[in-house]
Amino acid sequence: MKNVEDVYRLTPAQRELLTPPSPGPEAPIEYLVAEARGPLDEALLEEALRELVRRHTALRTAFFLQGMPEPMQVVREKVSPSLEKADAPQGLEAWLEADRRRAMGLTAAPLLRLSLVRAPPAVTYLVFAWHSAALDAGAARLCVEELLRLYQAARGKTDAGLEKARPFREYLAWMEAQGSGDAEAWLRDVLKDPRPTLLPERSAQGASPVPGLQQLLLPSVESGNVLAFLRKHKLGLGTLLQGAWALVLRHHTGSAEVVFGAQVPGRTAALAQGRPLVGRFAHLLPRRFVVPSQGTPLRWLRALQAELSEAQRHEHASAGQVRQWLKLPEDAPLFQSAVTVWEPPEEDSLKPLARGLGLGAFRHVAAPPPCPLSVEAVAGERLALRLHHDANRFAPLDVIRLTGQLSALLDVLVTQPDRELSTLGEVLDSAGGTTRSPATAGTSVGPEELRALLAYHPEVRAVDVRVEGSQLVAHVVPTRRRARKLDFGLFFFADEDAGTTDKYRLLLEAAKFGDAHGFSSVSTPERHFHEHGGIYPNPSLLAAGIATMTKHISLRAGSVVLPLQSPFRVAEEWSIVDNLSGGRAGISIASGWVPNDFALYPEHFARKRDVMWENLEKVERLWRGESVTARDGAGKEVELKVFPRPIQP
Repeated sequence: MKNVEDVYRLTPAQRELLTPPSPGPEAPIEYLVAEARGPLDEALLEEALRELVRRHTALRTAFFLQGMPEPMQVVREKVSPSLEKADAPQGLEAWLEADRRRAMGLTAAPLLRLSLVRAPPAVTYLVFAWHSAALDAGAARLCVEELLRLYQAARGKTDAGLEKARPFREYLAWMEAQGSGDAEAWLRDVLKDPRPTLLPERSAQGASPVPGLQQLLLPSVESGNVLAFLRKHKLGLGTLLQGAWALVLRHHTGSAEVVFGAQVPGRTAALAQGRPLVGRFAHLLPRRFVVPSQGTPLRWLRALQAELSEAQRHEHASAGQVRQWLKLPEDAPLFQSAVTVWEPPEEDSLKPLARGLGLGAFRHVAAPPPCPLSVEAVAGERLALRLHHDANRFAPLDVIRLTGQLSALLDVLVTQPDRELSTLGEVLDSAGGTTRSPATAGTSVGPEELRALLAYHPEVRAVDVRVEGSQLVAHVVPTRRRARKLDFGLFFFADEDAGTTDKYRLLLEAAKFGDAHGFSSVSTPERHFHEHGGIYPNPSLLAAGIATMTKHISLRAGSVVLPLQSPFRVAEEWSIVDNLSGGRAGISIASGWVPNDFALYPEHFARKRDVMWENLEKVERLWRGESVTARDGAGKEVELKVFPRPIQP
């Protein structure tokens, strides 16, 4: 055959996507979008795009659903995509909506587009679009990173240094090697008779879906709390979100057994490692959780994490296979709602790469979900919760309430992980009519929904909405803002000065001045083996000295590098500072990054982030007066507490 490199069957997940039981529109398109903050070389960008497509068989694949004994995918030997340029006079979002309607022909590879889109006022966006049958979001992210590395290399006339990619056929061979027997037995045992957990819907059966969106951006502090909780306890964001959604469903339905959909990776972690392999792996499968009535959220989430890790060995199966194994009708809905997570890797190399090429952070624009209600979490500096819904089936006001309940529950789960599960219903009841941050609507709303949206804003005291002709007019009374005093603190980071004999005079005099003039804190860092900052190797020693000559100012470490310390020493030393100062001690922590610093603990450098969270947990327990297990000089396990006890709890 002409211009054909390979031919093979669809994966079960691709077949479910392209030949669903109920006829529907073609599989949707997804996007990664970034603002171009400087000029881009269009010729080199197009060259990089063609090299990217040449590298990966999945990007040269077309799908043939008719004219063959069964649907097949055909890998083209050569394709030559072009960089597209477009204007978006109505703005980027309108352009994306129109571009999605333009669709992509399944038989015409490549099933991707790269566009430079100019939108007012004089803003250019780089838009990477792909068909959901060809790639999942994780694979698309890898493709964008490779695209930028190829572009960077072409611009600098260097080699991109990319490893040879693996063909998608390797994934098919892996799936065939897994077989379906173990997956069928495991899923039949776990799911049993999965009856979708149903939230109340509007009576609009049969009506065409109307896409709606409610989004909530968690404040920076709460987003940081979520990240710290996950790292400390080695949990995934997907585990936390699925657990929280299960609790929401139990609260609304009264059933301890809940069934909903969840995005699964579709391959094991071992298969994902090694040379690059891109394609469509992730898909939705039903989850069945039994929410316990007793115990703590942390214990339950840890058990869930173990269950989800075990499940990955069997999650290459598709929803269609699940229906067949459970002897359900082909068109039987397996879930009403689904949970998805968009989370960059811990070592996010795409962001600095894009920044170096004059691009902003890439934003993922997901495809419309295949179920009436989809809960999406997007990790970032501020965690975004997005509830995509069919507005014909779920009223915007109800979705706003669900968003507020979910955000309130997440906050309690990460800040009170030892709270009793049986008391979480109180949290959901109290959050049933409020959200603690502004929610945004993604579809048309009526007067009631608009009033609710505005009333939930923390800066709004009262609101009235009325209809005037074809317009909604809102009268908003803002809250009275209280004057807030701005705090000032002192932070020191000085070089070694060989000509100075009194190296700490400025620090000590400034601390006394700050103490006498109402400054909130004085902070010293931890720095080792370098003239720049090297006079601050131990913040606790300096804080102890300052404690004896001040009365009010807080004494802080900014920061203690925990992988370089024994947690017992950190707790002991800062407890002394707390006692000397009458309860004014405080520390922040860091993982460290300078290799020379790790001469103190070289074995911790490779795992510095994990060690930081492990040691932090021990410091917190010791500070509370609890015992921590350690080995003594004879190799025996002992339970140790530290003294003196700190003044602050």
